[in-house]
Amino acid sequence: MKRLLVIGCAALLLAGCGGSKVPDSLEIIAKNREVHILTEGMNAPFEFGKDTGYQGFGADIGEEIAKTIGYPLKWVGTKGVDRLFEVLTEGTTVDMIISSVSSDPEKAENFDFSEPYYETGDVIAHHRTEFDITDLASLSGRMVGVVRGRPADIFLTPRAASMNIELTRYSTTDEALGFLNRREIDAVVGDEILLNYSSVESFPNTNILNTIINKYSYAVAVRKGDAKLLAKINEIISNLKSSGELTRMEERWVGDIKERASARATGDRKEEELKKGPKTINVVINKQSGNWNMDRLDGFQFVLQGANGTFRSTPIETEGNRGTCRFATPVPPGSYTMNISILGMTATVPVPEFAQSSLSMTVNIASSVTITFR
Repeated sequence: MKRLLVIGCAALLLAGCGGSKVPDSLEIIAKNREVHILTEGMNAPFEFGKDTGYQGFGADIGEEIAKTIGYPLKWVGTKGVDRLFEVLTEGTTVDMIISSVSSDPEKAENFDFSEPYYETGDVIAHHRTEFDITDLASLSGRMVGVVRGRPADIFLTPRAASMNIELTRYSTTDEALGFLNRREIDAVVGDEILLNYSSVESFPNTNILNTIINKYSYAVAVRKGDAKLLAKINEIISNLKSSGELTRMEERWVGDIKERASARATGDRKEEELKKGPKTINVVINKQSGNWNMDRLDGFQFVLQGANGTFRSTPIETEGNRGTCRFATPVPPGSYTMNISILGMTATVPVPEFAQSSLSMTVNIASSVTITFR
C-alpha cells in the first residue's frame, strides 16, 4: 500500500502541481495564431483606450512582445486588479497580463513575473488648497482614497487603523482623483506616474507629493510555471533595455509629466508661503474731513498691535491733506489695532494674505478711519 501511494504521488508530481500540468502558452499562441494579452486599459499613460484599441507605455511593450513572438496581438479587457489574475488562472483564454501590475511578493506565490520594465512606487495626491499634507504621517485623521487591489491598497490596508486613516477604495485612479478634486476626500495614495498623469491632464484642483512612500516595479504577469513564455518575455524586455528602446518608450509616454505636476505643486506652495509671509507696508494717509490740521501728524508714528506682535511705522511726513509713512519691518498677516492717539481715534487693521511681499495701505480719515489694502 505504501509503495502504491509513493508511485501515485510521483505520478502527480510528474503531471504537475496539484495533478494538472501548467499550459505551455507559447504552444497555445502558436495554435491560436494570436497573442492574447489581458489589461484593464484604464492606466494612462501605460495602457489606456477602449474595446480592443489600447495605447501607452505598457501597450507598446505588449506590441513588441507579440511582434517578436511572431503573431498578431489581441487585447482582452477586464475591470479590477483581482479580476485580472482570476482570468489568468481560469484557463487559457489569455497568455499574460500587461496592466501596470506590480511584482507583488504575495502574488508571486501563485504567478510568475517578468523582470521589471518600470521602477515606481506610491505617492500622495492632495487638494491644491491643502498644504498641511506633507508626508505619510500627516494623513492621520483624514479620509484617504486608494484604487482597489493596487499596491497602495495592499500597503495601507494593514496600516490604516494604527495610522488613524479612514480608507476608501475606488475602481480607478480617475475615480479616486475625481472625489479628491471635489474635496470629498482629503488625499489619494497611489501609483506615482498614474497619479501625476491624471492630475496634470484631468484634475486641476489636485497636486502631487512626489516622495515615494512604497517602492515597487511594473512587470508582465504569467501563469505560475509558464517557464518558456516567461523566458521569452524576459529576453524581449532585456533587449528593449539594452537597445535604448525602453527609454524611448518612457520619453514618448511619460515625458515631462512628473516635472509639470511638480512645477504646479511647487508654484502653489510658494504662493501659499507668500500669502502667509510677513509684508512690508507702504502707507498713504488722506484727510477727508474734520476740523483739524494734517500737519499734526508730522513725525507721528502708527503702531500696529496684534497677536503677531507690535510694529511701528516710520515717522509720518505730510503735505497738504496727504501723508505717507512705511512699516519697514515686515508685518505678518492678521488683525491688528492701530491707535491714532494724537487724533483720539482707533482703527482695526486687517493685514491680508495677498500673494505678495509688499502691500499698499490707504488710511482715509474723516469722522472715522477707513483702511484698504492693495
